[in-house]
Amino acid sequence: MTQFALRWILMFDAVTCAIPGGKRPDQVAENCKTSTLPPLTAEVMEKVKRIYDAKVRPLVHQRW
Repeated sequence: MTQFALRWILMFDAVTCAIPGGKRPDQVAENCKTSTLPPLTAEVMEKVKRIYDAKVRPLVHQRW
């Protein structure tokens, strides 16, 4: 799930890098692999957008 979330973040042109945390070397290695994953498909991006718009947007967008 972490790699999926990082890959999703990196799909946006406005994002030039992501700085995830990692307590153990293996977590850092897994996070670094994310940049080599293939892009998410348009279908997956649309599904995530629908979930985000329904569940997350109402809780956070008033903050910025």
